[in-house]
Amino acid sequence: MPASTIVPRPLTGRTPRVLAALTATAFALAVGARIAVDLVEARASGPVQYTSVPPVDWYPVVSTTLAQVAVASIGAGVLLFGALLVALVRRSRRPRLPWVIGASALTLAITATACSIEASTQTSFIGMTEWTTWRTALAGLAAACLPALCLAAVRTRATRAR
Repeated sequence: MPASTIVPRPLTGRTPRVLAALTATAFALAVGARIAVDLVEARASGPVQYTSVPPVDWYPVVSTTLAQVAVASIGAGVLLFGALLVALVRRSRRPRLPWVIGASALTLAITATACSIEASTQTSFIGMTEWTTWRTALAGLAAACLPALCLAAVRTRATRAR
């Protein structure tokens, strides 16, 4: 009689893998759009070319559209990151996971505060906007950790109450 083989369960299901792939895609799209904005701005500030044809200035339209794509992608990435953490907490039985998520959220919040302080000391508008962008991104990621942290705390309390 043939012996049956036990197939081990995968460490993660399809949902966390899909959420992780979508999160990475959203952040990659945001990075690509940001690089494209920088390239468009560098081209717009290049030397003036004299031609007999009147120029069509597409710079404001292209730059604004690319910036909007970057911002929308970052927002989608943060929401998907929060959903990914909730899915991982829901499926995981590891007792240290709430501590890891809590420490990560606290680190992100402290770093966002440091970026805010650094932004307030900048003397140029560009430097201030760069640090403010970092602050907003880090604070958004810290806030995205909170639903997973609350779910982990509720599960821990329910486990202790049994």
